[in-house]
Amino acid sequence: MSSKNYGSRTCGKPYVQKIKLNNNKRTRRKPSKLICTDCEESNDYIKLLSSKVSRIEEIVDNFMNLPKNKTENKLSIFNAKFSLNNVPCELEYDLSNFTLENLQKLVIFTTPNCKPNN
Repeated sequence: MSSKNYGSRTCGKPYVQKIKLNNNKRTRRKPSKLICTDCEESNDYIKLLSSKVSRIEEIVDNFMNLPKNKTENKLSIFNAKFSLNNVPCELEYDLSNFTLENLQKLVIFTTPNCKPNN
């Protein structure tokens, strides 16, 4: 059996395979648990990063369960006051249900009728 030198590794011992001659079974020795300081720092950074990512995933998963504030709903309600045949009328629209096309039509309709307050 020929032995090849694969070069030195930066941390730990290289993989070693032993063969017992009495029953032809192969045993593997695990590399030692000695870790260089660079590897320890890398492991710490990986653990920190993975904990932050898992926290972000948890927040995103729970985002749908958060209660909605009533102040957010006020932004999507549009009140229109006008008079029709000298009868005052008032309409209230929930803009969150409008499509983009309908919102554009509403803007086009309401902006020419806006009068600046002087």
